[in-house]
Amino acid sequence: MGALSSVGASGILIDTGIEKILLDYGTKIQEVPPKFPIPIKGPDAIIASHTHLDHIGGLPIFFTTGDSIPVYAVNVTKPLAELLLLDSIKVSREEGIELPFKEEEVKETVKNFLPVEYRKPFKLYKTEVICFDAGHIPGSQMIFLNFGDKTLLYTGDFNTKDTRLIKGADQDLPEIDVLITEATYSDREHPERKSQEKQLIQIIEDTLAVDGICLIAGFAVGRLDEILLVLDSYGIDYPIFVDGMAKKGITIINRHKNLLREPDSLDKALEKVEYVSNERMRNKIIRNPCVILTTSGMLSGGPISWYLKKLYEDRNCSLVLTSYQVEGTPGKILLETGRYITEQLELEVEMFVKRLDFSSHCGRSELFKFIEKVNPEKVFCIHGDHTEEFAFELREKGFDAIAPLANNRIFVI
Repeated sequence: MGALSSVGASGILIDTGIEKILLDYGTKIQEVPPKFPIPIKGPDAIIASHTHLDHIGGLPIFFTTGDSIPVYAVNVTKPLAELLLLDSIKVSREEGIELPFKEEEVKETVKNFLPVEYRKPFKLYKTEVICFDAGHIPGSQMIFLNFGDKTLLYTGDFNTKDTRLIKGADQDLPEIDVLITEATYSDREHPERKSQEKQLIQIIEDTLAVDGICLIAGFAVGRLDEILLVLDSYGIDYPIFVDGMAKKGITIINRHKNLLREPDSLDKALEKVEYVSNERMRNKIIRNPCVILTTSGMLSGGPISWYLKKLYEDRNCSLVLTSYQVEGTPGKILLETGRYITEQLELEVEMFVKRLDFSSHCGRSELFKFIEKVNPEKVFCIHGDHTEEFAFELREKGFDAIAPLANNRIFVI
């Protein structure tokens, strides 16, 4: 129902004839107004792969009519979903847009969350469900459905490699007939992670050496936690601040230490960090060299706009983008043109700007390895800008692979 030949607005409806199971229902946040998957009437159950808005940003739509639909997710996803969904309403209103749901629907959505545990099966009506760790962010899950005569795995967003924050995806999986896989990076490899870490540290050191400020922009959930652990591993001996929604995101994730690769890793990193509490504190900290981690990841809002407005002309300062930059977002436009453009601002940025790859998705070779290991009968390629090319390559390797298009959405398996 969404994320077809593109990234964003994920949504898959599984109709067994007995039950209708919805896997994710997200939004394309970069579009104005935000775009949602095709509308459907209330499903019997919803299973959320993880808490990023392109996968859960439209869930409250199902609770505008007073329906009560169970939403199955790993426990940390519930508070993170509430955080991000409420923020999406706030950001949209600042842009003069009303979403098709309000705060009360978000509260109702969250009330309907039911916790699941990795590898612990549960039953819907006819279908048995097992959720496996997807290695994308804390609480992300690959969703395995056993219909009796067929099995299906939906990867959601996944990563097979360990990061400093969490372990890679669980690959000890049952036999899979049908695979629905993300293909975000099907056309390219990620650079070696150590090289990205070293570049980040070098940028910080070079910036501080000339009394500048290093801004690090990233996703509030998962990414800035990871960056904190990187900085801590190289030794933090400089002032470091965290601003924006990342403060709450980090706090929520740190309450679920069992999901982390090293349970106490964030506690240790946070000993050297201060949270920014208000604009007065922002004005104070930018008077001296420091490192500031803040949102949003694609520069579309949040405190990063405030900092850029203050520092964009200072060539001693730097900005590091650590998140995926979707086409048309202010972050992508800045990288392509050197200009920071939003509804409120248009700035010629003179500070040093660099995007580093700290992705929590599989790269091209990891996608192929995973699919070859799973060896499904059929593969659906979604959630990427090059899904058709990826499906073609899989067919060349002997797989029955297809990239669904907007006019080709219903399949019988």
